[in-house]
Amino acid sequence: MNVPAELLHFILKLFNAKKMVTGVLLKPARSNGFKYPKRLRRKFLTDHFLVKNRDVVTFKPKDESVSGHIVFLHGGAYTVEAQSGHWRFMEHLVQKSSFKLSFIDYPLTPEYNYKESHEMVFQAYIKLNEFYPNDNFYFVGDSAGGGFCLSFAQTLRNKSFIKMPVKIVLLSPWVDISLSNPKILELEKKDLLLDPKSLIICSYNFAGDLDLKDPIVSPLYGDMGNLNNIGIFVGTHEILLPDCRRLKIKIEESNTALLYKEYEAMQHDWMIFPIIERTILLNDVVNYLMD
Repeated sequence: MNVPAELLHFILKLFNAKKMVTGVLLKPARSNGFKYPKRLRRKFLTDHFLVKNRDVVTFKPKDESVSGHIVFLHGGAYTVEAQSGHWRFMEHLVQKSSFKLSFIDYPLTPEYNYKESHEMVFQAYIKLNEFYPNDNFYFVGDSAGGGFCLSFAQTLRNKSFIKMPVKIVLLSPWVDISLSNPKILELEKKDLLLDPKSLIICSYNFAGDLDLKDPIVSPLYGDMGNLNNIGIFVGTHEILLPDCRRLKIKIEESNTALLYKEYEAMQHDWMIFPIIERTILLNDVVNYLMD
């Protein structure tokens, strides 16, 4: 059962969610082996393979009839494993779109940095193209996963890879890990989840030997041309909004098509919470993917 966003925001304030998130980011928990909800195995057909000892699992509708194939990269500041809300969101995406969906369990910080993460995702994407040569791929990612989707698409373009994503869906994307935009400070009190001081620690862990503004880790500073079609979905009460607006301008100045939507008073990554507004966002995303 979904609840109104106002109730969620009240709960986030009541339990000081920003402090809780900070603790999770600075001391991320690790599962004992790769796991996903059993209900997904019951609802969908599944394929599973390993890349560099990391898991890639594909969920396929049992009445599969379309060639659409979502590649999903989850958020969590490149530090936190996929949460229950991510799995629920992926489940709804497959149900509503009838697309396949491949989840890539990429390496996380602080154990790894961008080098291992990008290499693993690249090798996984090569394998997916080999296994599903007739599929059209769509990249979807939330928060850090959104930034990852954009930077990875830029890498594929730069390598002249044979199959680019048809569309790229960026949900509350983190596209500049330097957090240097002064307008972030204006939204810090409205954002009930993200604290820039803890996020920047994750930034340095992920960037490794790179400058924080290198497009590999901060795709806002990369070339937006020839990326086919990008959809950006962001809330007005999250500190990542100013950089999303900068990204919007850069894409509009390129030859890449853009759909840009802001959702009033929505918190960061609201799409992984069981609120009514998640359903609204899901419908918008599926309509965009299938249009």
